Amino acid sequence: MKALIVSLHDFHPGSLEAIREQVVFFKGLGVRQFSILVVPDFHHQGKVSEDVGAMRFLEERQRAGDNLVLHGFFHDRQGLQEGSYFWTKLYSANEAEFFDLEDGFCEERLQRGAEIWKREGWKQEGFIAPGWLMPRRQDALLARLGFSYTTRLKEIVALQRGKTVQSQSLCYSTRSWWRRPVSRVWNNLLYERIKRENVIRLSLHPDDLRYEAIRLQIAEVVEMTLANGYRALTYGDYVSS
Repeated sequence: MKALIVSLHDFHPGSLEAIREQVVFFKGLGVRQFSILVVPDFHHQGKVSEDVGAMRFLEERQRAGDNLVLHGFFHDRQGLQEGSYFWTKLYSANEAEFFDLEDGFCEERLQRGAEIWKREGWKQEGFIAPGWLMPRRQDALLARLGFSYTTRLKEIVALQRGKTVQSQSLCYSTRSWWRRPVSRVWNNLLYERIKRENVIRLSLHPDDLRYEAIRLQIAEVVEMTLANGYRALTYGDYVSS
């Protein structure tokens, strides 16, 4: 099966409208299902579960067949010790919550997230760490807690099957003026390299569609991929297929 997986990262009350716009944008291109990466309490600024509009949107998207993915818990490093400068500051802008989180805290946050999924009646399938940064040893913990998959920048890991698929995601960095053109050049080169692989991943953050050049490139990638016979799936559907 040739699959296109579109994941919409960093869902929280503040990103609701941006991600709603992304859903509409992709529907216009022929993509109907998404993996939505939900942060329960983004940057300690407000719980998703206490926001009526955010919860209504997530419930609608799950009914539509989307995969709601636990994406960290706070998505920041508040209260954590200084870590690797490259990974925690330069690469992830202090958002690498699970990069070096102590095992006990890691399990506690995962369980708190899983409790939200259980309470809301959402299907618990995936956990994806912010920035895809989490030690591989925690895969065993994720499997024990009932998660069926996780992903890294270059991998999809079916936890219950013990199977790893090599697949690098297209992903944009837009937080500074120089990163945006560099991201476009890099993703163009990367797509040329991966466009015949069995699974193509496209990972968006809330601000990505604000930039017209990036928006146009994303549309072109999706249109070419679907025209080449790829089927848009969620991570959950792909892992269980």
